[in-house]
Amino acid sequence: MIQMPTGGRPIALLLASALLLAGCVSSGYRAARKDTPAPQVLNVEFRPGRFDATLISVITYNGPGSWKRNAFWDEYVVTIRNTGSDPMTIGAAGLTDSAGTIRAAGIAPWALEEESKRLEDKYRAAGIAFVRYTTPGLAIVGTGAAAVASVGIFSTAAGMAAAATLVALPVYYISVLTVNHSNKGAMEREFRRRRLATPLTLAPGESRTGSFFFPMVPAPRSLALQWSDRSTAGDATFELTFLHDLHMKSSK
Repeated sequence: MIQMPTGGRPIALLLASALLLAGCVSSGYRAARKDTPAPQVLNVEFRPGRFDATLISVITYNGPGSWKRNAFWDEYVVTIRNTGSDPMTIGAAGLTDSAGTIRAAGIAPWALEEESKRLEDKYRAAGIAFVRYTTPGLAIVGTGAAAVASVGIFSTAAGMAAAATLVALPVYYISVLTVNHSNKGAMEREFRRRRLATPLTLAPGESRTGSFFFPMVPAPRSLALQWSDRSTAGDATFELTFLHDLHMKSSK
């Protein structure tokens, strides 16, 4: 049985301790700020022949559409549609950086964040003017902002789940460990819900919307998808020259 403290002084001390503990809650597992703008829609279409793909949005570190605070990754939200008469499978996804190095899509959020941090140091050591935030000159403004409402990938589920623990119980019953564990789990679930897992098999006419998560890459050159069907296989490469300012320090 929990013994409640008696007297004003013990209660005051307990509440003060709780406030100190609250300040130790890891910022790595917090939801994005409530005033974060909606994702900016690109709706850039690619038609490689065997299937259609649309790059709906690119969600960057604390940028529009962010659902996790200080997320050390870039989220490429795409829709892929099988335009053929046979089933097809989308295999691995890769992002080519400005130096020509291909970065594989991540499958685990915390490993992805560690990779981004290592690359951040590497880019800066090489003299690249790397920044985490999207620069003001980056024109990621699409042609169909209304499309955001129809894409189920955009959700506040992680934020709601992460906040639930703090709302449901009195502050002096909550340990920092419990809060961090709950928030971390909420982030992992939202990451899995949004991630477009491969290999992905699509029936004729079927489409799927989801996200490829990559480490933060400055001025990405292209996004490549491996694909195959019953008789053939190949790679489809989508040029990303319109993202040349991504994670690059503005010259202004």
